[in-house]
Amino acid sequence: MKTISFFATIMLAAVFAFGQKQNIDEVKVTPPKFTGLNNAISMMNDGKFESIEDYLARNIEYPEKDAKILNQGTEVVQFIVSPTGELTDFTVINSVSPQFNEEVIRVLKTTNGMWEPGFNNSNPVAMEKEVSVVFKIEGNRFTPDFKTQASKHFSKGGEVFLTEHNPKKALKHYDKGILLLPSDESLLLMRGLARYETGDKDGAIRDWERIKMLGGNLNDDLLGKISSLKGYEELTHILSE
Repeated sequence: MKTISFFATIMLAAVFAFGQKQNIDEVKVTPPKFTGLNNAISMMNDGKFESIEDYLARNIEYPEKDAKILNQGTEVVQFIVSPTGELTDFTVINSVSPQFNEEVIRVLKTTNGMWEPGFNNSNPVAMEKEVSVVFKIEGNRFTPDFKTQASKHFSKGGEVFLTEHNPKKALKHYDKGILLLPSDESLLLMRGLARYETGDKDGAIRDWERIKMLGGNLNDDLLGKISSLKGYEELTHILSE
């Protein structure tokens, strides 16, 4: 009998920083922090806050419909932590299925009041964060290695796009790779270019702006190979802003 499980990770999509305190024009900015405690008043008995990963792992249930069809992937949901520690404005950045969307947002809503808000100097302010939740069915022959599978989709997409000059077909491979690894900057780069070639300029810009948010650590060899493609100038402009 197969075992259903998932793995949860979290990263910031903050306005100012990626999980570190920074000084911007001598303004001290601190991102929101999950405490796992109602009203975020006291700490756990061992002196540590519960992590958002642990909280999600304890409370998220694998949607039955998706489990039956072995649907797997990585959900990414962005939200705002208000000055009072409430969560608002949920946005699905990467969707595995409507059921996954609903389940992750459902559990996130139960954390209202369990967050210390972000601060601008000593003033609590609204800030963005996002969570990435990996849904994977363990214990059967269909359990994929997400990194390996995404790499295959990246290679196949590149072959179809750069050699066969078929960006529409390449998009299908990039979408499958990003379903597994939504924060892979090389996949986002190439999907953006394929989108641009097929006329989806807005979609391309969203992918490239996400690369910038993630840090923009792109491979120079890869950039050299795509320098003649449509959208390259706009891509480099976005990343250099």
